[in-house]
Amino acid sequence: MENQILEKLFDSPIKVRLLKLFLRNDGIFFSIDDIASKIHISARYARKEVEKLNDINFLKTKTVKIKVRCGLKKIKVKKAIAYSVNSDFTFYPELKNLVFKSSPASEDNLRIGIQKIGKIKLVILAGLFINSESSRIDLVMVGDGINQKKLERFLGNLEAEVGKDIKYVVLTTEEFNYRLSMFDRFLRDVLDYPHKKLINKLKIWNGGV
Repeated sequence: MENQILEKLFDSPIKVRLLKLFLRNDGIFFSIDDIASKIHISARYARKEVEKLNDINFLKTKTVKIKVRCGLKKIKVKKAIAYSVNSDFTFYPELKNLVFKSSPASEDNLRIGIQKIGKIKLVILAGLFINSESSRIDLVMVGDGINQKKLERFLGNLEAEVGKDIKYVVLTTEEFNYRLSMFDRFLRDVLDYPHKKLINKLKIWNGGV
């Protein structure tokens, strides 16, 4: 029985994304449409994979009301099943610990993806990227000529991979230098508390992990 559970938990990369989504958002219920949107798969595929997790009692359910657009302007409210992680699941403590201790995303892939959105001078990882619950922010990017569409696409893909909404800030080099010179409270908190510099062309050395 335990082998069957493990096979259903780790049978695909999409399943890993589902595990991250539920375990990083303990107590939050998601509809099938929410799940499909957050991990970038079709609703049909999401339903199929969620049912597998539900079959082994990894999930708990409740009925919620969701808004559905009918035509261009009309919105209809209907009932739907929503899903959340079941904290009574056999391997819940071990899986939660595994997800929180493992790296949310490959740093090499992060670096490559970020460099495609503009002339990036500084990238600071904090919060979920270094498993720090107390951090006010997860990601700080400093650079110029940033392409907004590429930024949105990058963040959407990253959130699908890590399984959680990312708290981020994007600053131009001029904005960052000005705020740093003014001893901006937010930047001081970021730099003085645990963080990791993924890209550091500005040679900012204070603080870190």
